[in-house]
Amino acid sequence: MYYLHQVGKDVILYALLRSNQPVARGTIIATKPNTVVGDQPIGTQFCQVIVTSVIKNDAILPRPHDNMKTMADAKMMAIAWPYEKVIS
Repeated sequence: MYYLHQVGKDVILYALLRSNQPVARGTIIATKPNTVVGDQPIGTQFCQVIVTSVIKNDAILPRPHDNMKTMADAKMMAIAWPYEKVIS
């Protein structure tokens, strides 16, 4: 289930494989499952986040798109990130 009250919240994004490793900071901008990021709806397991600062440049994005493959590529861009790896 998605959470509308999360929109606008500043969060820390954690690595997909090492859950204790922060990879970036960002702001949640969308939580509706039909929100499209990179030609794909985010669904119920992801939220859309603007990456405001990068902590680990080489962290791999869970849904690469538009020439964005790593966190360094995604700075100041909108990406999909799994809820279970977002901590506010």
